[in-house]
Parts: sequence; structure tokens; C-alpha cells
Amino acid sequence: MRGRSYSPSPPRDYGRRRCSTSPRGHCGGRGRDLPTSLLVRNLHHDCRPEDLRGPFGQFGRLKDIYLPRDYYTGEPRGFGFVQYLDPADATDAKYHMDGYVLLGQELTVVFAEENRKKPLEMRAREHRRQAWVLL
Repeated sequence: MRGRSYSPSPPRDYGRRRCSTSPRGHCGGRGRDLPTSLLVRNLHHDCRPEDLRGPFGQFGRLKDIYLPRDYYTGEPRGFGFVQYLDPADATDAKYHMDGYVLLGQELTVVFAEENRKKPLEMRAREHRRQAWVLL
């Protein structure tokens, strides 16, 4: 074999214009692709959505507050999601609320990487995990 250098071929969709999914569910201009959902970590186990609505609501109109619970025990998982209607409000809230002390806990606030999963998606994920364990 001759001394050739290996260069991988480009991805199949190379050169195509892709739309990233926006929180509103459609492609659009630059402003629509900015994050509107925040991941809030280190929540007290007694924290309720109403406890987050006041402090986070001062930065703009809220679309949703979700505090996940353990599927089997129903116990809080210690984190939550706060979603805004406007990406600029989410940016302001992230800047000001990171490090904020709520119910004796110092919060960590970052942009959420993905949109909130629907219950059906979570159940499907759990079924795949159980199938893997059985193999």
C-alpha cells in the first residue's frame, strides 16, 4: 500500500442549509434560535414553582416552570426549568440569578441544552434502558 494520508469525507448534508429547532418549534430568523429555557440547579427539596415565579418573573414574562420529580418515588430531583417568552429576558435572568440564594440554597443557573421532554419521550427512554439491562 502506498503512503496516502487519510482524509475523511465530509458529512452527507455538507453544504445544505439547516434550520436549528427553536423553542417555538419552527425555523426563523436569528432571534428565534436564542435560548429561552434555563436549567436551575441546587433547588431545595421543598421548592415549589411559586417559589421560583417571584424571583425569576421580575426579568420578564414566563412561559413555564417545571420541577421534575423522580418517576418511582415522586421526590423532587433538585433541579428545575424556567422558560421565558423572550430570549433577552432569559439572558438577564441567567446573569442575575446565578448564585442567588433561595430557601437557603445557592442556585446555579445555566441555559438548558434541550427543550423539555414530554412524558411520552421519557417513558420511551425508560423502556429502552430496561431493555438494555435485560440483554
